[in-house]
Amino acid sequence: MSETSLSSAIDDYISARLEAKPDKWLTKGEWLDDAAKRAKQITLVTHAPKFTHGDARGIGARVEGQEGEDYLSTASLTVPVIDVIGNAAALDVANLLLLEADGKRLVDLIRNGDSSPLAAFTKEKVQLDSWCDGFSQVLVGGSVTTHTLAKQIYFPVDKGYHLLSPLFASSLCHALYQRIDQSRFGDEAKAARDVRRKKEFSDLTIVDFPHLAEQHFGGTKPQNVSLLNSKRYGRAYLLSCQPPSWQDRLTAPQSEAHFWKRYEYRVAPILRELSHFLKLLEQADNNDAIKQRRAGFVDDLMGALLNYAAELRTLPAGWSRAMAEPMSETFCRWLDPTDNQKLSDEEANQIGLEFGRWLNKRLQKRLAHIGDAELHVWRRLLARQLRLLKQDLEGWA
Repeated sequence: MSETSLSSAIDDYISARLEAKPDKWLTKGEWLDDAAKRAKQITLVTHAPKFTHGDARGIGARVEGQEGEDYLSTASLTVPVIDVIGNAAALDVANLLLLEADGKRLVDLIRNGDSSPLAAFTKEKVQLDSWCDGFSQVLVGGSVTTHTLAKQIYFPVDKGYHLLSPLFASSLCHALYQRIDQSRFGDEAKAARDVRRKKEFSDLTIVDFPHLAEQHFGGTKPQNVSLLNSKRYGRAYLLSCQPPSWQDRLTAPQSEAHFWKRYEYRVAPILRELSHFLKLLEQADNNDAIKQRRAGFVDDLMGALLNYAAELRTLPAGWSRAMAEPMSETFCRWLDPTDNQKLSDEEANQIGLEFGRWLNKRLQKRLAHIGDAELHVWRRLLARQLRLLKQDLEGWA
């Protein structure tokens, strides 16, 4: 490692601090004296307590990377980004210690007893040792403590406890944030989306994160939570953990009655709305608005019937003939056609009549006045749909 390059980075950093507050420190050595004294106010961690609650106290925790992890955790990060908690006014000390050159950080060198990057700022060994001793305080931390507002849950096992609710994994959160941000807003991601917008060919891959959520910590003062939280402006990404929506495997109905039972389950909400609508208008006279609304409900029911029939027609041919309780020949020709069978107009009307009877029977549970007159209405309303049904079935066959 080049000591000069890290010393140069330290020099640039302290120069910026002196320029920001020229009246507070006169030399770089004075700034380092002050920084070494304030170092004990901060702690280097990978897990921070204030993400759980802003008033939570505790020292946090630091987990180093481990080989052979089989699941995602902070330990699975080879080189976790170190977070800093403590007095927000001392975060400038943290930024100094986390300065890096040639793959080495100042804090790592101090841990190993190497003070060479700081030697360029003093000729006195006593002063250099005092800097190293002060900065080493961030590695010691205080006694292991937690806090009620950290909301950790411990479960007693044998002679100890098992932690069920760990502290917020700040380093892991930061790694996730960087990965997602690069995939969404990196130069390659922008170029890929620009090519897609122009509808041009490209070898670039677009990475998307469905249902991505964003959580904020710290309000207007994210630095009070942690250093990494401040660098993210208080933002953290949440990936969706919703379970997948499984589609039930389509199976053949066991009988004609079972067919209508399954269909009724599918259209139950529509059927309830139609029944409620007709109940409200039980004493009202028919008009065009009522007829159109009623026809709309029936159209929805008929559309669902067509969709269900289309699904059943995708099953292996002959399923209706192997049923223990076979359906009528008309229904078999409709739902399970063989040898390019086509429904006749009479058969299509028979299906429509069965639909009308089914609908009447369901409505009569709440509307006693529904009878043959209404059946005539359903048939008249269905006549238009039946013509479309016949055309579709002929196209499917």
